[in-house]
Amino acid sequence: MDWVAGFMELLGGWLIGSKKKIGFISNFIGCIIWIYVSVTTEIFGLLLVVVPALFVNARNYVKWMKEDISI
Repeated sequence: MDWVAGFMELLGGWLIGSKKKIGFISNFIGCIIWIYVSVTTEIFGLLLVVVPALFVNARNYVKWMKEDISI
């Protein structure tokens, strides 16, 4: 499962770099999977990185949406 999460994160970064909004969704899915992995394997320190990243990803997606509307 951790391989899938890592792949989703890397794919998301690649897609965002290519200016594709779907990259945010890929990152979001990756974060959700990382949260699952963290809880099931009891590596709770991972949550300190993944949970804020989830909110940063959502914030950046909203900012991109607002820029598209104003252009």
